[in-house]
Amino acid sequence: MLKSELRKTYLAKRKALTQPECIKLDDLILIQLQKMDWSNVYCIGSFYPMEAHNEPNSLLLTRYLKAVIPNLSIAYPKIEASENNMEFYEETEGVIENKWGIQEPVPLSKVLPEQMDIILVPMLVFDQEGNRVGFGKGYYDRYFSKYDYDNPRVGISYFEPIPKIEDTDQFDVPLTHCITPWNRYEF
Repeated sequence: MLKSELRKTYLAKRKALTQPECIKLDDLILIQLQKMDWSNVYCIGSFYPMEAHNEPNSLLLTRYLKAVIPNLSIAYPKIEASENNMEFYEETEGVIENKWGIQEPVPLSKVLPEQMDIILVPMLVFDQEGNRVGFGKGYYDRYFSKYDYDNPRVGISYFEPIPKIEDTDQFDVPLTHCITPWNRYEF
């Protein structure tokens, strides 16, 4: 399938999930996350979940990691739409909502890619080669390309992979890992 078809199909599937179903899937994702090696992780790039789209609860995952990793720092993306750019900033008490309804940190301290040991990546669906479909703006792909980010890029999905996304291109940056409620994938 093409990205546009997958985006429509999987957004509808995710929106059809009830709140109790999402809570159960989030708990199962957390179990998969707990099976990963976090021994050399000191800073994580994450994302604020879009509740209106039933996005996996990344805050549950980061709260768990902060409880088990002393002095773990979390960074969240802030999008500069006018510049077609995204950067990560240290977690702050204050958040703002951008024009797409996505929460972002009040930008105080920028976190450089080399400071983040891993980045949790939002998405709708992924394929067996680690390619992902997000909301189609390309911010994560540009970020990874711009900085040549080589540390783990871990997608979080409620759904298992599809065989292949048909219209990937040279600008798409594949994930290195993905966590679903039932499995962990490494690409």
